[in-house]
This record gives sequence, structure tokens and C-alpha cells, in this order.
Amino acid sequence: MKVLNRGYIIVSPKSLFIHELTPQANTDYLVSEEPEPSIYLIEEDFWDDETVLKKYYKRIVLGELTQLETKDATLLGKIKFENIHEYFNITMGSLVFDLDERPFESITAD
Repeated sequence: MKVLNRGYIIVSPKSLFIHELTPQANTDYLVSEEPEPSIYLIEEDFWDDETVLKKYYKRIVLGELTQLETKDATLLGKIKFENIHEYFNITMGSLVFDLDERPFESITAD
């Protein structure tokens, strides 16, 4: 087991995000009201969750919209830092363990 030098933000879309913001998106893969969360790795050491979330929230929202195969700028504009918790359940932490012995493979997402 390896400890990674990263923190994390776990993002789970709420029904408001799925049903009201993305009616034109391809949501067929969402088979339940509780879709699988996304995990965004961030810097390891941070002291204030809200400061870090404010730094990354636009990229997170864009990532969540991209997963639903929409990049509609009006949808992106509806979710602000001040109301992000209305659309997503968010959990943050600083301990990331890698249980897989294989080296990382990465691709760059748009």
C-alpha cells in the first residue's frame, strides 16, 4: 500500500443537478437517483475546505457536465460557488491510499 501525496474532493450529483440542469444531456447511464461519485485529486496539504473548493469548483462543475455529455455554458453558469452544495454532495480529505501495486496510467481529459 502506498500513501499518495494528494488530497481529494468527492463529488456526488444531487437530483437537482441531474433532473433540472441536464434534461437535454445523455443521462441513460444514470440508473439510480444516487449516481457513482467522482473523485478529484488535489494538493495534499490544505487547511480550509471552502478556500480549496472555491479554487476548483468551476473545473469540477465542468467535469461533471462533461460526464453527462454536455458543455452547455448556460448550465455551467447556473452553478456558482455560493450554491454548489445545492447541486452536489461534497466531501474533502487529505489521505489517499493506493492499494494497487501497478504504476499509474493517466490520460489528459479535455
